[in-house]
Amino acid sequence: MNFKKSHVAVLAALLMALAGANATAHVADPYGISANQALPDRVITVDAETKYINVQQGEIIKFVFQEKSFIWKFDTFNRVPFDFGEIAPIHFANPKAKIYLEPNPLYIG
Repeated sequence: MNFKKSHVAVLAALLMALAGANATAHVADPYGISANQALPDRVITVDAETKYINVQQGEIIKFVFQEKSFIWKFDTFNRVPFDFGEIAPIHFANPKAKIYLEPNPLYIG
């Protein structure tokens, strides 16, 4: 086959764009993901007095407030503290409680 340089450049650009889109699709969410079908590693009960919550990256936590609950997987590389309200359902305990993410030893290279 006799490809011209312009064809090779276009093909290379297309492949790089596809590779970039694929890499972006696999970036972890800044807070993690809902995991309602997952088996939790721990159960944490929260209430209006909860001020902070310590979790580990990659950990699956079942949060309980009165008779309500939800499960969250902290599938994220982000370690900046954030408000519980970013992930909790509306009217679920204290949305201003801070979540602190500890590094997972498996993520440390």
